[in-house]
Amino acid sequence: MVLALGGCALQRPSPHLAMRYRLSGLRDSLTAPGVSPAVLRLLPVDAPQGIDTAAMVYSPAPQSIMHYRDNSWVVPPADLVRQALAQTLRRQPWIAAVETDAVPAVPAWTLHCELERLEHDVDGPTGRVRLAMDCQLVRGVDGDLAAHWRSAGVLPLSTNDAAHYAAAAQQLLDAALRTAVSR
Repeated sequence: MVLALGGCALQRPSPHLAMRYRLSGLRDSLTAPGVSPAVLRLLPVDAPQGIDTAAMVYSPAPQSIMHYRDNSWVVPPADLVRQALAQTLRRQPWIAAVETDAVPAVPAWTLHCELERLEHDVDGPTGRVRLAMDCQLVRGVDGDLAAHWRSAGVLPLSTNDAAHYAAAAQQLLDAALRTAVSR
């Protein structure tokens, strides 16, 4: 019996450690002199079906998508982008509040974004991460389009793995968030 219990204590560690990744908002804020703080309603971020999953996907060849076996996002990337947008916008002095659920009053602004692309393209030992996002800012009750912008970027990777993919995705998202708050 002692030998049986001792054997349980000597379990082999798993060769693959499962990791879950998240994306976060910017920590800095931009000044907007003379602008009164306004309430902004942030709609859910849309994403194509292929990336609307918590699985981290990569493309080893054109027209093919595979999932990392032991790595994933905490939630689907569109939800992470929405959380990052909300975090970033709440830090801006020209934003009084960011509403993400039921809005008790008509907000001064409504922001809707679509995450068009978040890809890790593998090309032999190297690769690249692509992020593309399209956003529209609508003014008040009338729904007049106040601004429209598209953020797209590509970062090369020297190592093709989930950790480098997540780090590059964060850098690309940071650039997209800077574009969003500078509008």
